[in-house]
Amino acid sequence: MDISIRQQAILACRRLLSQLNRDPATQTYGCFDRRYWAWKLVDFPEATFQRNIHPLCWFMDQPEATGSDNLVEFIRAGLLYAINIQHKDGSFDQAYPNEHSYGATAFLLPDLIPAYQKIKESFLPDERVFIENRLMRSVDFLYKAAELHGFIANHLAGAALALFKSYQLFGEKKYKSASDNIVDIIIENQSDEGWFQEYDGADPGYQTLCMYYLAQIFTLGHSDKLHNALERSLQFLQFFIHPDGTFGGEYGSRRTEIYYPGGISLLSQEFPVAAKMHTIMKESIRTGNTVNLIDIDMGNLAPLLSNYITAASIVEPSSETYSLPKKQKEFTRVFKSAGLAIIATPVYYAVFGISNGGVLKVFNKKTNTLVYDDCGLLGETSNGQMFSTQKTDLNNPIIRNGNIFETSSTFKKIPSQFPTPFNYLLLRIANLTLMRCRFLNEATKKMFVKLLINKNSSIPLRRIRQIEFRQNTIHIADKIEKTGPIQIKTLIYGNKFSAIHMASARYFTPSQLVKREQPIIDIENLQRTSATSQSLIIKLQKDPKAHRA
Repeated sequence: MDISIRQQAILACRRLLSQLNRDPATQTYGCFDRRYWAWKLVDFPEATFQRNIHPLCWFMDQPEATGSDNLVEFIRAGLLYAINIQHKDGSFDQAYPNEHSYGATAFLLPDLIPAYQKIKESFLPDERVFIENRLMRSVDFLYKAAELHGFIANHLAGAALALFKSYQLFGEKKYKSASDNIVDIIIENQSDEGWFQEYDGADPGYQTLCMYYLAQIFTLGHSDKLHNALERSLQFLQFFIHPDGTFGGEYGSRRTEIYYPGGISLLSQEFPVAAKMHTIMKESIRTGNTVNLIDIDMGNLAPLLSNYITAASIVEPSSETYSLPKKQKEFTRVFKSAGLAIIATPVYYAVFGISNGGVLKVFNKKTNTLVYDDCGLLGETSNGQMFSTQKTDLNNPIIRNGNIFETSSTFKKIPSQFPTPFNYLLLRIANLTLMRCRFLNEATKKMFVKLLINKNSSIPLRRIRQIEFRQNTIHIADKIEKTGPIQIKTLIYGNKFSAIHMASARYFTPSQLVKREQPIIDIENLQRTSATSQSLIIKLQKDPKAHRA
């Protein structure tokens, strides 16, 4: 694969035109949710898809767009359809009808506003008044409301950007004040280690999206406080660019591997670390080594495409003097509060996810390949309940003695809720009745988060993991203990998997095509004696493959 960021953006914009209903003879003219207007497989249109009008505004100015007059009409239709599905309070729906989503509204406005400004002259004066009134209604919703079901930094940053752009459009100082307050809250909750909170901890993938929103605010209105927060964030994020060009993974609180380049590219003129990250990841995107626009679905296409358009427009500053961690010869860096450790020697680069139950990724620096991808232990009980060590817990203990790390983690049930006709019927009845009340709506969201992301349902098993990071080898010793009665059907080293519900995780990367051998656990011995041990040596001198001890 050899497709530049700009060319990927061009191809994605063409793809968008098929997602958009361009038929003025239909009531859904301007809708971007093809599942709704074409296939008719869903019962409401997802509003966040309407932010795709903003990338089309960029596409309109590119030489590949041969008919910009029609594009103006398509963008008009998309904007008017977004307003048509807006609630009276200014909010929009993403996950279900009558959701009145703070996050969806926050994500839509930063794209609707510049798209409107781009084609403003195509509207009649009365139409402009109508559109601006409806946009202000959405801004007022963000100004008055709050997201209550969890602390999600990238959602808050999106809201702060929406309020800031609304201040620029309408001149209302209260919107600027509200934007500043949200940014202050994000910074106040930023870890001293540089990471922004995504539900229960640090998630490098989503942090790059958070940076996209914060970087725009920074470029529009510089502040020393935000400058320092962005610098701390960059110093943290640089450790999660892997030697093979991938980024993030199952060691993050939300398991995401999407790198959003827009914010880092905007900061590349200000920070040497951002300049180097931009250069390295732009090349990884071009070669297809990381998750990119070709791999992504409609749920994340709009934000990633907007990021690519931003990154493509930035002239790369010189970054030759800065060296990212993946290029440094040898170091050990522990982010204690995030529960993450990075260990590098001249031959390998390892990321140890302590807070996620001992997740371990090892990269061969000589070949720039992923050689070991242990996302945790994955098991199934005799009654079919899946369970794993991969559960985010910032309190997982860590004992370090030089290059030897030891941690223990409990096993948790893996949520397995999926839509069925019956529970969908119940959900829709609730959507149309009880969940019209905002308090009950937010309470239901909290319940969903607890069930699908933060569910804390233990299995009577624990693992004690000791890892010794030597120069050319990594020695792993695992002890698995039963702490109560349980009948285990299977228990394996899990390779690539995610133990939480997260739609933005589990996108494809080329490294997943390589099969890697994993040790076999003696389940019979564990059942009989209540404990079993397993050892593994990862050798990286000549053969990058992992070998059993």
